Amino acid sequence: MSTIARKPNYRTNRTSLIILLLLLVLIAAIFWRYRTAAQAVQGEYFMADEIILVGTTADLNALIQELQTVNDNISLTLDPNRSFSLQTLAPPAQQTLGPQTVASAALQVGSGNAACTQLSRDLEINLYQLTGSTDDVEAVLDAIAQTSAGSRVLADANWVIGAPWSPTGSPWSPTGSPWSPTGSTDQGQPTPATMNDYLNQWAFRTIGLADAKAVNTGPGLAPIRVGVFDTSPLESNEPMAASIQESATQNALQVAIDHPEFINTPVPPEEGSPQDINVANHGYFGTSFIRELAPSSDIRLIRVLTKNNRGDLATLNHALLQFMGQANEEGIMTVVNMSLGVPPLEPFRPFAPLLNWEFPPPFELQRQLNSLETVMQVGECLDVVMVAAAGNDSAQSLKVSNYPGNWGTVLSVTASNQDNQQSCYANDGDLAAPGGDGGPSDPGVREPIACEPKLHACVNMGPNCPYAVIGYVHPNTLQSSDSGVTHHHWVGTSFATPMVTGLAALVRQLNPALSAAEVRDVIQCGTVKPTTPQEVPVINVGRTLACARSLNN
Repeated sequence: MSTIARKPNYRTNRTSLIILLLLLVLIAAIFWRYRTAAQAVQGEYFMADEIILVGTTADLNALIQELQTVNDNISLTLDPNRSFSLQTLAPPAQQTLGPQTVASAALQVGSGNAACTQLSRDLEINLYQLTGSTDDVEAVLDAIAQTSAGSRVLADANWVIGAPWSPTGSPWSPTGSPWSPTGSTDQGQPTPATMNDYLNQWAFRTIGLADAKAVNTGPGLAPIRVGVFDTSPLESNEPMAASIQESATQNALQVAIDHPEFINTPVPPEEGSPQDINVANHGYFGTSFIRELAPSSDIRLIRVLTKNNRGDLATLNHALLQFMGQANEEGIMTVVNMSLGVPPLEPFRPFAPLLNWEFPPPFELQRQLNSLETVMQVGECLDVVMVAAAGNDSAQSLKVSNYPGNWGTVLSVTASNQDNQQSCYANDGDLAAPGGDGGPSDPGVREPIACEPKLHACVNMGPNCPYAVIGYVHPNTLQSSDSGVTHHHWVGTSFATPMVTGLAALVRQLNPALSAAEVRDVIQCGTVKPTTPQEVPVINVGRTLACARSLNN
C-alpha cells in the first residue's frame, strides 16, 4: 500500500499565525499601556517632587542627614508654609499630649484610640520638596525605608484629594461629572430653586429640622465654631500672594470665607476634558445645611480645594491643624466638616469596558495616609468632632468609605433618599443623611449604568425632587444667565455630611460638657434604625436631642 503525502495547509497555518500574532500584539499593547500609564496616573494621584514626613524633631533631622549616606542624589527642603509642629500649639493642647522627644511616637498612629500621650509634643508634620537630582517620590520613599531613622518616621506621598469622588473625574460617565449644581452638559440642567423650595424640601422634613428650629430659638446655647474644609466661591486656580477674607456680612449665609495661601496646587485638568468642571460653589452649598441646623454657630469656610475639585494632602493637614489649634487656644468647642476624601486606589482596567481585566495600580507605591491619620488623632485629642463624606463610588462596587471617613475617630456619612434608604450611588458609612438619589441612566443619553445621579430629572419638580437636595449658591459661582439665582439642586454625600456636622454642632451647643466621642455616640443613638441589615441608619434631629437630654438626667 502506497502512502499519499498530503500537502500542508498553508492557508490554515497562516491564519493561525496571524491570530497568534494579533493576540501577542494585543497582550503587548495591554502591558505597554499598563507600564506607560504609570507617570500619567501618578500625577492624578499624588504631587510630584513632594513628600510628607511625620516624626519628632530629632528623628526628622537624623533622617535627612542619613539619607545622604543612602543616596547622595536625594535632597529634602522643608516647605514652611505647609509644615506644622505640635510645639506651636497653645498650653491647653500641650497638656493633652505626651512628653517631648518620645521615641517612635509617630509610629503609634493608626491604633484607632485616643491615647493622646502617644503623640509627642515634639511631633512635626512637614512637607518637603525633593530638590536633589533624584526627584522620584517612590524612589525617595524606598530610600527612607532603608535608613535606621526611617523606622521612627512616617512617610507619605503628598496625595491629591477631591470632593469626594476621584480627582480624576466622576466614576459615572466618560463624558464628565454630573455633580455640578447646574447639571451635566449632556443631560440638561435642573431648574434653579427658590428660598421657599429650599425651606420646604423633602430632606429637611425627613430629618425633622423643625425640632432643631425649636431649640435654636431658646437661650443658653454654648458658643461653637465649625470649620468647613472645601472649595470656596472666591476660589481661583492661581497661587495666591496673600490670604483674603470675605466679611461675614457680604454673603447670605453669614459665614467667614477664608483663603489659605496656596503655594502649590495640583495641575488643573486639561481645558474641555471631562474633569474640567467648576465646583467652586461646593463648600458654600454644603455650608447652608450647617447654618440651618445650628444657626448661631461660628462657621468658617476654608478653601483647601480649587474650583476643579483638586487639592493636596499637605495643604489639608496644615489648614486643619491651624484651625483646630486656634480654636483650642481660644477655648471654643469645635466641629470639622470634610466633604472631601481620598479614595482607595483602584485597579488599572485596560480597554474597559471591552475587557474586564484588572491589574494593580500602575505604580508600586502603596497608599499611606499616616500624616492625615495623625492629624485626625490630634483632633481627637483636642476634642474636635470630625465628620467626613463616605464617597460616591458605589457604582464601582467601592463600598468602603473614603479616607478619612473610614477611621474610628471620624463620623463617616453616606447619603440617603426620601425613603430613608441608602442612595444607590453612595459608599457605606457610619450613618446617613439626605443627599439625593439616582437611578438607571436614560437610554440614548449616555452609556447605560444601573445607578447615576439624576439632577436633570429635577426640572420643574421644586422641593419634592427625590434625586437632589437644595442649598444656597453664591453669585460668584454662577453663569451670567443665572443672575438673581440664590438656590440650586445638587446631589451627593458631600451634602449629607454637613447635615450631620450641623447636628453635631447643635448637640455640642446644648450639651457643652459632652466629649467628641460622646457627641458621636449621641448622634448614633438618635438615628432611625434601618429596616434591613444592608441599610445604614439615618439621622433624626428629634431623636438625637432626646438622646442628648437623657445624658443630663
